[in-house]
Amino acid sequence: MTAAAAGGLRRPLFVLAAAAAVLVVLVEVGLPVLLLDGPPTRASPDAATALGVPEALLASSGSEVPQPPGAGIGFLAFIDGLLLFSVLMVGLSLLMPLRIYGRLQGIVTLVVSLLWILMCLLAGMAALATLMLMIGLFVSAPFGTLAYLAIWGSFSTGDAAVLLGLLLFLKVCFLVLLVLSQPRFLRVKGLMALAAVSVVLQLVLGFIHGFLPGPVVAIGDHFWAIVTAVVALVWALVMLVFSVPAIINAIRSSTAAGDA
Repeated sequence: MTAAAAGGLRRPLFVLAAAAAVLVVLVEVGLPVLLLDGPPTRASPDAATALGVPEALLASSGSEVPQPPGAGIGFLAFIDGLLLFSVLMVGLSLLMPLRIYGRLQGIVTLVVSLLWILMCLLAGMAALATLMLMIGLFVSAPFGTLAYLAIWGSFSTGDAAVLLGLLLFLKVCFLVLLVLSQPRFLRVKGLMALAAVSVVLQLVLGFIHGFLPGPVVAIGDHFWAIVTAVVALVWALVMLVFSVPAIINAIRSSTAAGDA
């Protein structure tokens, strides 16, 4: 489907669209780390003692946690990474004969889908464990609540809003450049649906950051990170299923060519 849409492509605009998609993923994966004032912080032993919280509990919480803006923005990379992969597959179709591309597409999609499913599962389970710990501490007044507030109670919604605004701008640029490069991309339902899902997940994340009271924003952020991982997992499963017929067709074509 994507290979067909690549016909008559305005390549410079497509390259710019792909570059915007790359920047989206880099922002989601890299800038939250660059925003740190230093290495990940750990609650000090003095603070733990003052709160009456065992250090072993703080260690099990992964108290060596990133500073805000939290996990939600980083987990968007699971969706936008799939979108970037889809765009790169279109670019790959421009660099090689379509017959070779048709045989390669199914195998590459299968491998990437399997790796994506594994990453989503591992990241989702880790985020779920952290979320359960957050909630457990938050409702364990007074000392558990104080420990939660010491570790996760301060969420920089301002930094998160700046990043989300930048991401939205880049995604709009990506979609505009993609459609200008070839209007038939609008007919590629899977690609457009994935882009729409990406934007919706991001908008809801921004709403969570702005709507929830400050002390519980981190809980909402982690919850939506898990939702994002589940959505990406389901999408990767769909890609995995659709890669199987492509592989079968490639095998049949190779067999027919060999018999000829």
